[in-house]
Amino acid sequence: MTNIDTLVEENKRLAQELKQRLFELSILYDITNSISYTLNYDDFLRIIMNSLNKFLDYDICTSLIILEEEKKAKMCIHIAHSLPIRIVEEIKRKVINTLRSLRAKPITEDQITLDLKGDILNDEGSYQNIKSSFDVPLFAGDKVVGLLNVASTKDIAYSDNEIKLFYTLATQASFSIEKLQAVLAGEKSKMKVMVEGMSEGVVMFDEQDKLVIFNAAAREMIGENLDLLGSLEEIRKVQKKSFDIHLDKPYPRIINSQAMCIKDDEGKSLGIVILLKDVTREREIDQMKSDFISVVSHELRTPLTALKGAIDNLLDGIAGELNQIQKECLLVSKRNIDRLNRMISELLDISRIEAGKIQINKQPTDITGLINEVLRLFQDMAEASGIILGAEIASDLPKINLDPDKITQVLTNLVGNAVKFTPAGGRITVRAGVLKDFIQVDVIDTGLGIPHQDLEKIFDKFYQVSRLGGSRTPKGTGLGLPICKGIVERHGGRIWVESELGKGSKFSFTLPI
Repeated sequence: MTNIDTLVEENKRLAQELKQRLFELSILYDITNSISYTLNYDDFLRIIMNSLNKFLDYDICTSLIILEEEKKAKMCIHIAHSLPIRIVEEIKRKVINTLRSLRAKPITEDQITLDLKGDILNDEGSYQNIKSSFDVPLFAGDKVVGLLNVASTKDIAYSDNEIKLFYTLATQASFSIEKLQAVLAGEKSKMKVMVEGMSEGVVMFDEQDKLVIFNAAAREMIGENLDLLGSLEEIRKVQKKSFDIHLDKPYPRIINSQAMCIKDDEGKSLGIVILLKDVTREREIDQMKSDFISVVSHELRTPLTALKGAIDNLLDGIAGELNQIQKECLLVSKRNIDRLNRMISELLDISRIEAGKIQINKQPTDITGLINEVLRLFQDMAEASGIILGAEIASDLPKINLDPDKITQVLTNLVGNAVKFTPAGGRITVRAGVLKDFIQVDVIDTGLGIPHQDLEKIFDKFYQVSRLGGSRTPKGTGLGLPICKGIVERHGGRIWVESELGKGSKFSFTLPI
């Protein structure tokens, strides 16, 4: 070989080494740039393992990192090429045992959350085995906090440069872990100070129902008696739960508990948060207001009854003949007295419901008859308004125990509202059918719809739906729907609404069979 040929070969070799070095530096730059903005262990591990896949030919890559002051651990397994479950389990045990051997304080499998990605094959007929594997520990300071492993069923001899790059990557990961732990510890400290300073009680359990937050306000309210918070399993089933805790010691108090399940972006449970608030004064004010309304309503009924009787006598001509103008004035007065009576009846109903004194007289009833009766009541009004009124009732509805007068009141309110808020040419349909152990009734209209911001408050006392685009929608007392809610719940059912602005509403309620 001539000197020129030697120089050409040397140039090729140097060019290849330079290309490889630039490739390695670009990978390290991308990793450093990506993980410097990461405050999430899942994202961090994903970046590291994806980067490894760019320069190492492996079948399976596994990472295991200790989280949150060694109370939990995160394991990520990335299968690059399909593997039998036997090998995946073998690598999993190997990584756990290796990390245990490197740490003074061992970890247990119940501390580990597993995130596995890739295809797993059935073991039958598979004779594959791991032929090459090596580990690199991850550090935070001088303490081992994790492990990276790459393995293959092929007998791969990794080059010195690949191994060196792997260790460089692990070193960079260790620096980032230390930084991430410091940032998270700082944020956790800030959060702890903030939570401890809150006037509301805060209690939080992790996904394994272990108590992680119990601030001073919560301790002052319920002491150490966590049983007062109810069953965590029940909270997890219903997702949200609100109830009052009545305490006698050290003095009578009412503590409202608002419990909620917390989930991540993928829908995985992170735990349960419970907010506690002393609502004793609020409940006392509500009770005073209810008592006042009840007393005033009763007192108003007597003079209104007398006024109505006097007007009826005048209209009947007992006090002498009336001219047309006098009759019209008296009829206007009578209509307003009837309206006042209806408002007083609603006030009394809501007071009884809140006091738990509403009488429910159940008897076996055919709900189909109640629906048809209410539809007949509104038929003329609907036709006069140009509204089509109809029903879709299942033929197999059983008789159920209910208070026919109270359920008729619910149906009358819902259908009446639908008629009021549905323009000419619209349609109102009442549907009824069996849904598991309940009969579900839907009142569906093609009316104005309800703004999104009003949906959650629609069943609150005295709440009025926002005016729809300046339209002159009918106004009421704001008690009809709360009364419906109280009646349905006293029957053991529930009531809710679905609506889209400009496309109509569907009010639904269930009654147990």
